[in-house]
Amino acid sequence: MEADVSRAPAVPPHLRLREEWRGLSRAGGWTMADDWWSPAVDAVTSAAVRGEPLDAVCERLGRCRARAGVGLGAALDDLGALCAALGWGEPPLRLVKMVAEGWVECGLSGALGADCHDPLTGLANAAYLRTRLRELYRGAGSAEAAVSSRRLVLVDAGGHRDPWRRIAWAIVIGHELRRVFTGGETLCMLDARLAVGLVESSGGLGARIAELRRVMAREHRARVWTRPLPATWQSAARLLDKLMERP
Repeated sequence: MEADVSRAPAVPPHLRLREEWRGLSRAGGWTMADDWWSPAVDAVTSAAVRGEPLDAVCERLGRCRARAGVGLGAALDDLGALCAALGWGEPPLRLVKMVAEGWVECGLSGALGADCHDPLTGLANAAYLRTRLRELYRGAGSAEAAVSSRRLVLVDAGGHRDPWRRIAWAIVIGHELRRVFTGGETLCMLDARLAVGLVESSGGLGARIAELRRVMAREHRARVWTRPLPATWQSAARLLDKLMERP
C-alpha cells in the first residue's frame, strides 16, 4: 500500500508564526537576512503561541539584537513586524520598553563609548553639536566669518506624542535628514523630538528646506524652520541650552 503523500505534515504554530514574522520584518526593511534568526526568536514565538507573557523574552530579544550589531531602530521595527504577525497592530508600550531595555543593556554603553552619535538614529548627539559649534567659532577668523555661511535647520515634532510614536518619529527624521542633506553637514538629535542640522547657507538650501518641510510638515505634522547662527559662541551655547530646556 502506497503512503498518502497528498497531505503535508502540519507545521507547528510557533514555526508558522516565525515565518510570518520573518517575512513581515524583511518586507519592512530588515536588511540582514542571515542575522534575523536567533534562539531568542524561537523563545518569543513559543511564548506567544502558548499565550505566555512576552516581557522577559522581548528583553532577551533586545539583548540578542544588540549583540548582533542591530540598531535599536531596526530592533523596534522588527518588534512591530512581530506584533503585526500576531494581529495586534502597534506594539504594546510595555514590549517596546522591554526590547529597548534589553538592547540598551548590551548596546548603548558600547555605542556611546565608541563615538558621539545617537544609537537610535545614527545622527550626532547634542554633545557633538556643541563641540562642533565651539570649533567653528574658534576656527573662524572673525565672528562674522563663522556665522555668515551657515544656518541651523530645526525640525520639531512637538509634544503630546506617546513614547512609541516618539521613537518612530526619531527614526523617520534621522532618515529624512540624511536623505535631504547628503554632504558634510552636521546632523544631530538634541532629544527624542528635536533634530538640528548645521548646514551651509548656499547650495540650494531653500529647495532642500522645502523638500524637508514637504515630508515632515505635511506627512508628520512637524515644524521645520531655519535660523542664523548667533554672533558669538556664548550666544550659540545659550541657544542650545534654551532649545533643550523647552517644555
